[in-house]
Amino acid sequence: MTSRDEFSKEAKDTLAKRTGTLCSNPRCSIPTYGPSQTPNKYLNRGVAAHIRAAAEGGPRYDPNMSQEERRAISNGIWLCENCAKLIDSDIKRYSVNVIKRWKLVAEERAAKAQENPRIVNYGPDFADTILL
Repeated sequence: MTSRDEFSKEAKDTLAKRTGTLCSNPRCSIPTYGPSQTPNKYLNRGVAAHIRAAAEGGPRYDPNMSQEERRAISNGIWLCENCAKLIDSDIKRYSVNVIKRWKLVAEERAAKAQENPRIVNYGPDFADTILL
């Protein structure tokens, strides 16, 4: 059995925080963290997904990458659980280039939000928010 080159906890945290913890798929962008019903806990629907697979036989695997390269932040993207499954289910549609573009756009969005945060509440009870 081939071992997987998993991300460290620090790499996962960094990938999440570089996107403002939103899914990097521009057609999704859902918050991946939120409150739990338990006051001192939170929910997480986000995952650090590999752009190029963590193990031989995985989606978009590159045999020329080293173990360190496969585990590197540069080979990761922060996604919700649904979008992580999506990119691995249709590797022709979700190529390395598409996924890298998503990552770039998500990080640019988070950087812009840091520079000029504008949150708009909308919906019947004003519970829905968007970041402009």
